[in-house]
Amino acid sequence: MGRYRHRRLDSAAVAPAAYEADRSDGPDDDHAPAPLEWNRVGLALGALAVAAGVVLRFVAPSPLWLDEALSVNIAQLDFEQLVEALRHDGHPALYYLLLGWWIDIVGDSDVAVRSLSAVFSLLAVWVLYRISRRHGSTTAQATLLVTATSPFLIRYATEARMYALLALLCCVGWLCVERAVERASPVRLTLLALAVAALIHTHYWSLWLIGAALIVAVISTASKNRDTRAVALRIAAAIAVGSAILLVWSSVFWEQLRTTGTPWADRARPAEIVVETIQAIGGNNRFEGELLGIVLAVLAILGVLAHRTDDRTLVLRFTPGNLDRAWLCVLLTLGLGGGVALVMAGAFEARYAAVVVGFLLVLAARGISMLPTRPRLVVLVLVVAFGLAVSVDEARRDRTQGADVAALIDSGLETGDVVVFCPDQVGPATLRSIIGSPASFAYPRGDGHFVDWQDYAETIADTEVEGFVSEVLAEAGNHNVWLVSGFGYKSFGNRCETMINELGRTHQAQQLLVPSDVFEPMLLTRYEAPW
Repeated sequence: MGRYRHRRLDSAAVAPAAYEADRSDGPDDDHAPAPLEWNRVGLALGALAVAAGVVLRFVAPSPLWLDEALSVNIAQLDFEQLVEALRHDGHPALYYLLLGWWIDIVGDSDVAVRSLSAVFSLLAVWVLYRISRRHGSTTAQATLLVTATSPFLIRYATEARMYALLALLCCVGWLCVERAVERASPVRLTLLALAVAALIHTHYWSLWLIGAALIVAVISTASKNRDTRAVALRIAAAIAVGSAILLVWSSVFWEQLRTTGTPWADRARPAEIVVETIQAIGGNNRFEGELLGIVLAVLAILGVLAHRTDDRTLVLRFTPGNLDRAWLCVLLTLGLGGGVALVMAGAFEARYAAVVVGFLLVLAARGISMLPTRPRLVVLVLVVAFGLAVSVDEARRDRTQGADVAALIDSGLETGDVVVFCPDQVGPATLRSIIGSPASFAYPRGDGHFVDWQDYAETIADTEVEGFVSEVLAEAGNHNVWLVSGFGYKSFGNRCETMINELGRTHQAQQLLVPSDVFEPMLLTRYEAPW
């Protein structure tokens, strides 16, 4: 497992980062990289870049899309209703509880509900900076700039979802481990256990990060060094105690596991997980984001392998016990999660990379810090500039047509009209923006405010379109029917097209809005009441 210095725990004992602390410009390196030198212009540009990253975390002109609207709807329920809603939604409760309390304080406007994620994202930058300071001032400076302008951290800072909180808690857990390695006091171990507990109740993909951390901690208990074994055991125990909090949620968890899963996506493949993680850290799956993601991935690998022998010589070698063990944590986390997804037909989305993005960004910052002075500045400027450019591009993009659909419905809605959603997934974003309170139906079930993911594919298969349309027409009587449609959703086949044809048999159709090039496109058709 390598040598131990200053009676510190070996790298494999550290969880979730899973490595011994590395000072990139300290004694663990053969030759320290020169610190970044800032003149007034460079300092001003660096401060401007960080400020731009802060501002962009609060800029998202697009209305809330499906997942965000669902989050707000669930968060505004009382506790018992919230738990029941999550049984049908498939997520843990912590983020929704925090969002509900946040809404009570600042309100439920789009800006207000998203600002909680912005706060979490800024805190993650601060925590990652604190972690990187433990590995050298050069790495810390690069980390501040890379994380402040990270398109991933900025993107999920502008979304009313749990991913900014997830990234923050992973970083907090990392810092707790490093502090516990230095001195495994009861207070520090308790903080680690609390971080683990919070992670479990934020997102289930954190289980793979926690599992990876526990594996390396247990491996380190085989060390010949008695002090290392003792600290490793204490860290493993703290992780186990924090994980035990899942027991209080076990009945909901097992029901979610049995009945919800990820019915909206296909089984994830290992190569898909790797590619989507690279796209995620780059900010999107367009050319610019993919290019930035590849650059950051290469820099992260450089951060694992790079060592200096003098000011001009950089050698690549794998040396256990340094910051490179964060890469092991990334591999184990994605490997565990990907393996389970492959076996159980689970999905992987780019946003799940929140569990490892902190490690990758710090490793990339270390890779930058190991470059010679002039190339280092060039690469850092390019990474920061690309990060801000991708973030600005994302900020200006509409995520849904829900608000446009709602405005058209409000402008022509008459008493007694019925609004129909096919599939139900286009309902939450639309209903959030509708001023009135029309009677609404969602296919295959519900009224469009929530999506019931329990046995989702089976419910779609068992719900006949013709029978559903008959219920809608019976409710509408001699009034108009407004159909909000989306296409290409998994398991629906051509059912929404069939619904369009069925309603058109008895009602005159008028298309009011066609799908546009947004993440959540919609078609709005009004079926006029029969004469």
